[in-house]
Amino acid sequence: MTTEFQSTLINVRTTLLFITLLFTFFNQHILSQTDSTDANTEQIIYDLLQESTIEGDNEDIYGILEDLSINPIDLNTAELSELQRVPGLTALFSSIIIEHRKKVGAFFSINELYLIEGLPKEIVEKVKPFLTVVHQNITDETNFEEIFKTLWDGWSESVKLSVRSRIINDIQERRGFTENKFEGSSPKIYNRFLFNYGGLIDAGLVAEKDAGEKSLNEFTSFHFAVKNYGIIKTFALGDYTLEFGQGLALWSPYAISKGTNAIYPLKRKSKMINPYKSTNENNFFRGAAVTIAYHAFMISGFYSNNFFDANIDSVSRSILSTPIDGFHRTENEIGKKRSARETLYGARVDFVDPNDNINAGILFYSSKFSSPFLQEAPFDLSGDEFSYYSIYYDLYFGRINVFGESAFDGRSIASLVSASFTLDRNFSFVTLVRNYPRNYRNIHSFAFGENPGATQNEFGIYTGFQWRTFLGEINFYFDQFKFPYATFENPLPSSGNEFLFDLRSKPINKIETNLRFKYEKKEVTEKIENLASLLPRLRQAIRGEITYEVSNKLRLRSRLEFISYHLDEMNIKEKGLMAFQDVRFSPLQNLSINGRIILFQTDSFNSAVYEYENDLQGILSNVALYGTGIRWYLMIKYKPLKFISLSAKYSETYKPLESKLGSGFSEINNNVDNKVSFQAEINF
Repeated sequence: MTTEFQSTLINVRTTLLFITLLFTFFNQHILSQTDSTDANTEQIIYDLLQESTIEGDNEDIYGILEDLSINPIDLNTAELSELQRVPGLTALFSSIIIEHRKKVGAFFSINELYLIEGLPKEIVEKVKPFLTVVHQNITDETNFEEIFKTLWDGWSESVKLSVRSRIINDIQERRGFTENKFEGSSPKIYNRFLFNYGGLIDAGLVAEKDAGEKSLNEFTSFHFAVKNYGIIKTFALGDYTLEFGQGLALWSPYAISKGTNAIYPLKRKSKMINPYKSTNENNFFRGAAVTIAYHAFMISGFYSNNFFDANIDSVSRSILSTPIDGFHRTENEIGKKRSARETLYGARVDFVDPNDNINAGILFYSSKFSSPFLQEAPFDLSGDEFSYYSIYYDLYFGRINVFGESAFDGRSIASLVSASFTLDRNFSFVTLVRNYPRNYRNIHSFAFGENPGATQNEFGIYTGFQWRTFLGEINFYFDQFKFPYATFENPLPSSGNEFLFDLRSKPINKIETNLRFKYEKKEVTEKIENLASLLPRLRQAIRGEITYEVSNKLRLRSRLEFISYHLDEMNIKEKGLMAFQDVRFSPLQNLSINGRIILFQTDSFNSAVYEYENDLQGILSNVALYGTGIRWYLMIKYKPLKFISLSAKYSETYKPLESKLGSGFSEINNNVDNKVSFQAEINF
């Protein structure tokens, strides 16, 4: 055992000792809290994310929904747009809830939702983890002296403290360690402390080191926010993100895109100013931001001065690229750390109709970088100073919702417009048109599209519906898109289309079935006789899944998935097959055991099969399986006390036909890739 690794373990033990002392000291002030990783919440997250083909742990996107479960929306104060942030709450269902509140008065219990006519029971079951009923004791006249007196006197009623520590370690050594290329030790370590007082004060600290990095606090993020105090809607100090409209001009560095749910992902649900709690080390803001509510208007101002990773040209001092992986393991990666700076300021004005029929807003912000961007392609970002203007709208005409945004970067206008129609409680329909010009350039945008986050060089039309029938719930979408100009990936203009059909049904009690078919046809550039040619690439996937709730203690899930990949002009025809058996067993109320074994065989990475799997709270892993092999994992979650959660996971991928796994510094000189993870979480 190396000295560095021993030092790391000592630091981890010290952290855990501090946590133990902390919760022992406050053991008489513990709040009971619903576990945000209950089966219902996990299933919702799973459904929204499982169509993604981006490999990784998806901590950022998971955090959106986890934050909703930790800080649920208050039914007594929520506006129409706020309720629609909850997966499953369409514009119709959100309107029904608000109308009930107007007629009957404030909610006294979340279970009142079951009594509302027009709100299906299954929808209530899905949305309950993200909603709450708060009996607010703080008024506009409450001063800070009274707030902190109340905080002290009513500690057990209003204060939430959360401490989370996590360590993940590969068992096999990767090439970066065997060749001494990495500066630090192998464990990936994460620590987070959150404080919340009655939804009024939100503060926190996050520290993380990746595998191979040297310092335990290689990345540190902090935030402090005050919400709903007098005319102050939100005041944020430290690290935060900004969200506006549909993400064409300004959005956080993550968002949910196309998935099994054909309706929910299309409409961005802006939180305006949001404290930053993630470990994505780039593309957030550091400074101050405030939103003030004045009658039907909300006026916001923001300022940020933040460093980010960049590859700087040694001669011209221009920015060549902006790495987003956040790795600082090697001498080269460390040289890029926080090597460029962005200074940003701006303002926005939002109008919120008291009757929730009209929401609209305008935005302006200016951004200046410490070094200019070097333009390598005709439509790449160039220069060091940029300004953006945008306008968004969100209109309701009965059961029709029209929303969109247009953004101007000084050269071109990017636009998106969508209309959704809710016929009744069982049927919803949506269509969306987006047009992102080739010369629209913005590193802070994250609009809906075929390439999420790349709001450039794309025109597309999306149509989808969600229909609850006697057979079950059907989700369907058809998306057609084109990229009018050449890109780095495709040196020729290209186009494509895809559709997805998903049927989830419950033929008998305790058994749920899921049938899904996805078809994707894209034009890709390939070389034929040294000439670039545009060829159609076809990828199809069909999946069948059965979930059987044997009892309250045992759940079984089985899946079979087949992949077909064709590039006919090059005589490439590939297949992929994956089957898994998943078991969740809860022998005790405070103990849960999850296990899964996966068999897979694909011809290459082209026909890879992606599977989301359960992980430590805060992580939802998306694993790409290709080649021939077996993957399995076992995870245990244990709550020795109602305020403390312990979890551990062991996972292993075995490929018998391979001698090495991975590539570059991540290469393993073996055909086994396995790791172990531990996490402790305490909630007061």
